[in-house]
Amino acid sequence: MSINAQWALQTALLAMLNASPEVTAAFGSPLRLYDDIPEQPVFPFATFDRANARSVEADLSGALEHQITLKIWSKYGGRREALSGLNALRTAIDAALLSLTDHHLVDVRVTFADVFRIRSSRVFEAILNLRAVTEPLV
Repeated sequence: MSINAQWALQTALLAMLNASPEVTAAFGSPLRLYDDIPEQPVFPFATFDRANARSVEADLSGALEHQITLKIWSKYGGRREALSGLNALRTAIDAALLSLTDHHLVDVRVTFADVFRIRSSRVFEAILNLRAVTEPLV
């Protein structure tokens, strides 16, 4: 069940982010948000990175706490573009009303953000960690 809940959450996030004008302004249309980075990506872009889920002690069995990491990649000369993408994602997620297949989203929120230059490179990376709680529909 956890894989289904994780996929339902990622699919809902992707649909919501595709519909956000701020996110598409930062990452283009079609949205450059990848599960797997293409051979020659166009910068800036974002990726789904780490995702894990664990059971939550809750009244309903099957409730899961999800930790998801999104990464932003930028070659702009400085942090500005990475921060802009980070802000677009954060704003969209904070305002999110997600509809998940076969699951109910209890909560989703940003828990951590960081921007840094990748060593020996002109590429900046931003990390956005999310926490979400889902329950299966009864």
